[in-house]
Amino acid sequence: MKKVLVVFNPVSGKKVARDLPALIKRELKSLGYEWTWFNTVKADRQPLEQFLDEKFHRVVVVGGDGTVAEVASFINRNSLKTPLLIIPQGSGNLLARALFLPLLSVKKALRFGLKTKAIEFDTLFVNGKYYGLLGAGIGYDTFVMKETSRSARRRFGIFAYIFVAIKNLLIYRAKPYRVTVDGERHYVLAKSIVVFNMLPLLDWKVTNLLADRVLPNDGKLNVYVLDSKMRLKSYCGKEVVIKSKKARRFEIDGDVFKGTTMSVKVLPKAIKIVSAKTFKK
Repeated sequence: MKKVLVVFNPVSGKKVARDLPALIKRELKSLGYEWTWFNTVKADRQPLEQFLDEKFHRVVVVGGDGTVAEVASFINRNSLKTPLLIIPQGSGNLLARALFLPLLSVKKALRFGLKTKAIEFDTLFVNGKYYGLLGAGIGYDTFVMKETSRSARRRFGIFAYIFVAIKNLLIYRAKPYRVTVDGERHYVLAKSIVVFNMLPLLDWKVTNLLADRVLPNDGKLNVYVLDSKMRLKSYCGKEVVIKSKKARRFEIDGDVFKGTTMSVKVLPKAIKIVSAKTFKK
């Protein structure tokens, strides 16, 4: 009988009236799966290494973007080949949206994830110790992350971020950075610099806006710079280093850090994730 590891966040963004753990266990049993259950705890790092000696068909993560990022980091940190299955239960669910996963039905998401073949995705490796799947940024996107309250996120979901972003964009001041892409230096005065592995909302390409299609399995990083005059510049490479004279906040998949340097490398096809989208070139 196949076995899965379920990592469950009991305080994720969604307010769920039903007994979600019972629903998941009942569904797993009906599909012929055994499980090991782990409830997340308040800690800088979830103690998931205790499960390294066990073999699982899937690592099922039930929670929001933060929980998904934590479990994905665990998989990357230990170079595991076990596929990640996401049951989105957060306020934003950005990765689940990017993968076109079922958002409203836990049963549908679980059944889809257990029968669908996982895809290999690239991973961001930031400052030699952090991992990311969507992207990393410095400047305005980090400001938006910090200024959007938890209560607003829980109430309005992704629209809370959009409201804060629109409200403050014109008054946010640009700052000087040195951006190095595969050894080539660029000096910019920018409102925001984002290094994408995957677009969090849509898989899109507008000829006059995005120079390259953003694909999470092409071994490349897509860099977009919004300058002081609201013009968008783009670069593409495998290693990106962004430096500032002053320590500034930067974010990785929504988690905020602070420093003078944000160094991003791509780890090609480092993690397997169940996805409803194939991301073909």
